[in-house]
Amino acid sequence: MRKQLFVLVAGLALVTGSVIQTLPASAAPTKSNVTVRKLSNEQAAAIKFQGASIGLHEDQLIKLLGEPNRKDSSEYGFDWYIYNKDYERYLQVGVRNNKVVALYTNAKEWKAEGGVGYGSTKNEITAAFGPALNQIKKGNTIYQYKDNGGKYSLHKIGNVYATVFYDTKQQSKASSIQLIQQETELAFQGYYGTPSESLRKSFEQEVFDLTNTMRVRHGKKPLQWNDEIATTARKHSMDMGKRNFFNHRNPDGENPFDRMKEDGVAYKQAGENIAAGQTSAIFAHENWMNSEGHRNNILGDFTRLGVGVSFGGSYQVYYTQNFYTPSQ
Repeated sequence: MRKQLFVLVAGLALVTGSVIQTLPASAAPTKSNVTVRKLSNEQAAAIKFQGASIGLHEDQLIKLLGEPNRKDSSEYGFDWYIYNKDYERYLQVGVRNNKVVALYTNAKEWKAEGGVGYGSTKNEITAAFGPALNQIKKGNTIYQYKDNGGKYSLHKIGNVYATVFYDTKQQSKASSIQLIQQETELAFQGYYGTPSESLRKSFEQEVFDLTNTMRVRHGKKPLQWNDEIATTARKHSMDMGKRNFFNHRNPDGENPFDRMKEDGVAYKQAGENIAAGQTSAIFAHENWMNSEGHRNNILGDFTRLGVGVSFGGSYQVYYTQNFYTPSQ
């Protein structure tokens, strides 16, 4: 039986992370002959993914893309409309008061004005979006942000805050992007939002979807959700928060495979990823994809996946992914 364990922890109250292992240095961005110009405010406001843009009315969104496959809670308080029918065109659309206030996509087709988008270098993104920000002032509070080892960059373009996520295992090229309307971002206090059962379930389902988007991108079959092992994962996330530890092995000495056995999960091979302190499912997933071990699990030869999220503890939020292939 093959067993794989990998951990990821983010610094408390920072959108950043550090990996509990030594990773190879990221490859330098390749040079490009593409000429990129900084977007105007009008161009920034016009950024569209599958026709959806910030400010679009909900009725227009439904007419354009149809009803979402699911509606999720977000840490910002708006609802994510999840379009996951085609994992190659995965899209999350944030809606509040019948208006689109946020977008996230990791589809290869995403592009902004001027041609920057999926596969662009950091230099090209900076040329189009402007220098990366390291802080946002909200009222009298300054929120600090770091690039997490070059894994993402935050930009202000027009009335939108754009976070571009890079794949450090693929020459640090742009992989996905999140847009948050300025008013929505400035109204958001803290980093984590308000814990709720709805938000917990949303994070779990989004981690599952995002895992499958990457598997499809890399020619792998999507994993099947499994409630049984999701319970195992969720109990471990809860335990880490309640007993204030962060490890695959709990204070009783039990490892993930002991926990799977106790829950009656019979596997041929299994693995586990854990994370703590990431502010959303998106950030947890993007950081996992930039860590060799976590990435290998996400793209591994498993067939089932369960995700468990729990709020509380010194890191505010804990994530556990349990992968496995049944023994029969």
